[in-house]
Amino acid sequence: MLIGLERRDRLRALQPDMARLAQLSARVGSNGYFVFTLDANDDARSHGRMFAPAIGVDEDPVTGNANGPLGAYLVQHGLLAADADGMARFRARQQAGNGRGGYVDVSVRVEDGAPVAVAIEGQAVLDECLDLPRD
Repeated sequence: MLIGLERRDRLRALQPDMARLAQLSARVGSNGYFVFTLDANDDARSHGRMFAPAIGVDEDPVTGNANGPLGAYLVQHGLLAADADGMARFRARQQAGNGRGGYVDVSVRVEDGAPVAVAIEGQAVLDECLDLPRD
């Protein structure tokens, strides 16, 4: 579920009740809540936070599963225009309340003014505390 806010300070101040969000998920048919703002004064077009306690993720520091659909939403509602090549592009910033986060570059293919495909890219760093097998 996409939830827009006017100001970035309100986004940063969010302290959601995870138990209540998890309960709400079943009622509204959404496992996650991506709260975003277009109030950006850096190289990002948007800033966001993703909450998904119904699937065991209180807050995801960066997710393409939220920023990609945000790109389609922005195009659909006339908030992001396509270039001459039929692509709308933007950088999204996502940061959890604990400070972890990063950027995702989003590209939306637009045909006849509507989003038809979304691609995301970015770089990831594995958390050192993960015990993953190494080849």
